[in-house]
Amino acid sequence: MIAKFPKKFRSFLTDNGTYTMMLAPLLLFVIIIAIYPIFFSFKISFFDYRLTDPNQSQTFIGFNNYIQAYNDPLVRKSIWSTLVFVFGTVSLEIAAGLGLALLMNAETRISNVMRSFLMLPMALPSLVVGLVWRALYNVDFGVLPYYLKLLGVDLGAGPLTEISMAMPAVILVDIWQWSPLLMFIFLAGMKSLPIEPYEAAHVDGASRWQRFIYITLPLLKPTFLIAILLRTMQSFKVFDIIFT
Repeated sequence: MIAKFPKKFRSFLTDNGTYTMMLAPLLLFVIIIAIYPIFFSFKISFFDYRLTDPNQSQTFIGFNNYIQAYNDPLVRKSIWSTLVFVFGTVSLEIAAGLGLALLMNAETRISNVMRSFLMLPMALPSLVVGLVWRALYNVDFGVLPYYLKLLGVDLGAGPLTEISMAMPAVILVDIWQWSPLLMFIFLAGMKSLPIEPYEAAHVDGASRWQRFIYITLPLLKPTFLIAILLRTMQSFKVFDIIFT
């Protein structure tokens, strides 16, 4: 069938052209669904444009929207809070996920059961997670405030009401839900590592800590990159947990 096509087209099909043709519909879908809205949003940012306006009138105002946003203290505070949330969740989830992966790396019956158990938080809808933790944080009947009060911790109006506690409380919820995802990512990365460097290090008398620092961490750099990019993008889009 391919022999009927011109020579250049046959060469295109037999090399990488087949993969390109197969990926073309998906690429077109991504352009329409993801990239076009970004360009459209950037375009209308230079106009006085309201989606609720029945006439959909557009008046060019240049950089006025950006100037107003820059001068609005609420916008600056929102951006700062978002950056703190993203940095806090991603860094702590990376540490927690890596620690859990090291603990669950052994192929035992207990580790297999624990892996299945740790899947539950990320399997729950974020709205449900937010409502459950909202009840746990309740200063009147919540479990966490009750035990913290027994330890002498002053919670004031509650973890979700006090300004100094609200951000750590929300970060803790996100860590609880998504650290298992990073655990599975790191587990997959560890399972794919070659065994030869570990055997050589064992023969040379390297300790477990030395093998982890000088072998495991360097070999897991691509896995770290994937985990950081994935969770950073997801953390910037978090809304439901904070809203509930």
